[in-house]
Amino acid sequence: MATTNRIYILATFLVSSIALIFNIVSLSTEQWITGKLSDLTDTTQDFSYINYGLFRGNYRRYVSIRASYQVEMTCNFANNVCALLCSADSTADLLDALYNNNINENDDPTGSCISTTSSVFAIHPLTAKTLTTTTYVNRKNFINAGVWLSTIVCLVIAAIIGLLASVLALYNTISNPINFYLSVGSLYFYNGLALGFTLLYVILWGTMYNLTIFHNVALYDTLAEKMTSDKMAFLGYSYWISFIPMTFYGASIAVLFYREHLNAKDPKQKNIQIEDSADPSLFLF
Repeated sequence: MATTNRIYILATFLVSSIALIFNIVSLSTEQWITGKLSDLTDTTQDFSYINYGLFRGNYRRYVSIRASYQVEMTCNFANNVCALLCSADSTADLLDALYNNNINENDDPTGSCISTTSSVFAIHPLTAKTLTTTTYVNRKNFINAGVWLSTIVCLVIAAIIGLLASVLALYNTISNPINFYLSVGSLYFYNGLALGFTLLYVILWGTMYNLTIFHNVALYDTLAEKMTSDKMAFLGYSYWISFIPMTFYGASIAVLFYREHLNAKDPKQKNIQIEDSADPSLFLF
């Protein structure tokens, strides 16, 4: 019952709340992927750098003159592809052009983007490889739109369930609800579910990173083969901190089990079975 050892239920509230905070931080930050890019047309150029989250990122393009751009995750679910793009025109149209190989060697949409640095720089355009039957945009290099969306959905669900677990834990410290879905017993289920969805999105994104992003960060410059990020992209802290909520949701369950163990050892909580005096098998001698 929730009337005993309430301090452990309060501890569950605190631990689940910390897990929830890290879920939110992971969702809102732009360090899921960090990496650098090398110019394929001029090896004397400095490395360019990219970091991005699930929605947008920052592309520091060091080609002749340094400039930074905000790139946005742009997806086409009909073709199941996503890429980090910026353009003075529609990024959706640019994604379609990349997917269908409708770009030429003089295209430089990134150079026409609005710079996020304090000054606007004129960027010396890169020279892309001519798109022929042997040099084309490999569709395997795009981010998988289904995996990207599933990652976000699982993360949001984990955060919502984590919030529910935190609120119910706090509620059970001041009340003693009789409905299971509001009781202490339900906290096992909610924390376990939040842990499961967190683990699921970690697996989804980690798998896609190993299969795709590790070799191509899915920017226009890398998809059009102007630059390469092969083996220079890494998982950032926004991804790695997802292991913290998994640990804390698991810790919440452990605290609840420990509380149950203490209750079982408490003589005041032991149930005394009283034999039914109306049982006809009982006789007095």
